[in-house]
Amino acid sequence: MISLRHIRKRFRDGEREVEVLRDLDLDVARGGFTAVVGPSGSGKSTLLYVAGGLDADFEGDAVVAGSDLKSLSARERAAFRNGSVGFVFQSFNLLPALSAAENTLLPGLFVPRGAPAPSLGQLRGRALEALDRVGLADKAERLPGRLSGGERQRVAIARALLSRPAVLLADEPTGNLDAVSGEAVIQLFSAMVRDGVTVLVVTHEERVSEAAEQVLHLEGGRLR
Repeated sequence: MISLRHIRKRFRDGEREVEVLRDLDLDVARGGFTAVVGPSGSGKSTLLYVAGGLDADFEGDAVVAGSDLKSLSARERAAFRNGSVGFVFQSFNLLPALSAAENTLLPGLFVPRGAPAPSLGQLRGRALEALDRVGLADKAERLPGRLSGGERQRVAIARALLSRPAVLLADEPTGNLDAVSGEAVIQLFSAMVRDGVTVLVVTHEERVSEAAEQVLHLEGGRLR
């Protein structure tokens, strides 16, 4: 489901070139739960951006959910991100003036040019289905300010599930959560894996890596 081969990623820092990912290889099987651990600044987020099609400026080969990311145009990458991959970030990224349901359906409003656009009613139905999946169907109309941190992260996960993606990518998803809320999020990921979703999480927290089926350490730009 995720196959990265000989991935290299460089940044310019003034006149200095920094190589963050160095000849990196990664395989995650369909329906697998993999955690990548490493210290801050080790390139974990960069790895996710490459795998999710958010960063196309890399060397090597990346095939995710059947798509060869290097061969995609900008429009095709947008369609790939919209339909095949769900993203969950540490900071939730919810709009405070929108309800949980509205935040969840928001990505469905941004349809790539030429693709059929679902109706608002269809999107709302899918949003309520996603919220039910994360245990928040009864709080669909609440604003983020009336939700706990753990509930806001679950809304963010529901939003990532709106398009029923094959792959879920999560960047430090429990970093802002207490132990109870973090455990609830981890259990959600495990449930998604049982449903066939491929989950790749980058984290520095043992509680996440302990739940994963495969744990890889990012050191010196390579996975060990």
